[in-house]
Amino acid sequence: LTKVRLNSCAGIRCGAKMLLRRAAINLSASRPVEKLGQGLAPVRSLPTHHHAAKHSVAAAAGPPNASSGRPAATPAAPEVYTESPDPEIVAFQQHQKSAARVSPAEAARTMTALARFGLLATISVREEGGFPLGSVVEYTVDPSGRPVFAVSSLSAHTTDMAEDGRISLTVMESGFKGVQDGRFTLQGRVRPVSDAERPALRDAFIKKYPDAFWVDFADFRWFIMDQIVAGRYNGGFAMAKRLSGEDYLGAAADPVAAFSGPVCGHMNDDHQADTIAMIKHYVGLSVDSARLTDLDRLGMNAVVTRKGQSFKLRLPFAKPVTDRKGIKDAIVEMTKAARGAPAAPQQQQ
Repeated sequence: LTKVRLNSCAGIRCGAKMLLRRAAINLSASRPVEKLGQGLAPVRSLPTHHHAAKHSVAAAAGPPNASSGRPAATPAAPEVYTESPDPEIVAFQQHQKSAARVSPAEAARTMTALARFGLLATISVREEGGFPLGSVVEYTVDPSGRPVFAVSSLSAHTTDMAEDGRISLTVMESGFKGVQDGRFTLQGRVRPVSDAERPALRDAFIKKYPDAFWVDFADFRWFIMDQIVAGRYNGGFAMAKRLSGEDYLGAAADPVAAFSGPVCGHMNDDHQADTIAMIKHYVGLSVDSARLTDLDRLGMNAVVTRKGQSFKLRLPFAKPVTDRKGIKDAIVEMTKAARGAPAAPQQQQ
């Protein structure tokens, strides 16, 4: 163990004056969002109503019994992940293989654009041997998706970035619980932001974090990941993909993912039975419960429970959507079809 670094919200070495100056910062403020039927208000992150699937080992094995010396029970994989003879499971597996999904690059761009914070890893110049240093930071992105950081000169990672620009930034989908949930790591080099670039990037940062008045403190410095080398996207089990810098920069953030929170929240609170019906109608799988976690232009993701086992599934839209009205129209049409009611004819766009 080389060293343990304690990093409080103000910084141990900031001094009493800096501590008092920053003590009033409140980063936990939240804003209400409108429900689906009331016009979806843009939100700042991916779904706030995310409930990740839990491994069946939690119920089967229980907590380890160290005193007995007995090994923990072997985790049981959900039936949908096995070679089941159940025709419904077989049909479900085939459906999920071809279900429409955004590309890993598009998912990575979206996650990076919408995440509220990330884990910044730098090469420590203060420790002999250049051990990596991890720091939780807020950031924004420029129009091309390159991360932008506003950091105090008192922070160790600021010194690291100034002396060795090699970094990585890891972000996670909202509500991240474990390895079944999405995450993305971007690797590259940072450089200081020029005076000409700073006003526009500052505006983008303040738009994302309206209370971040401290970015105007004299000791704060601005950096941008100007050179993107590679990315590693993992959308959950068996959904890993290495991306080149060109893959990442060539993709675009999803146009409707920011509405995941209000849409999924409304559906989960008021229309869970409709979600279950849509899954049965379109996916062909009978489930006991279902909660939508997030959505994109091609469809929705859900955590479902079937015979006591929880897992994720994909529920595609009938056609791509491009705005919040399109989301509502798609869900209404799918709900009507699942209920057996005639759907209104689609208007040509």
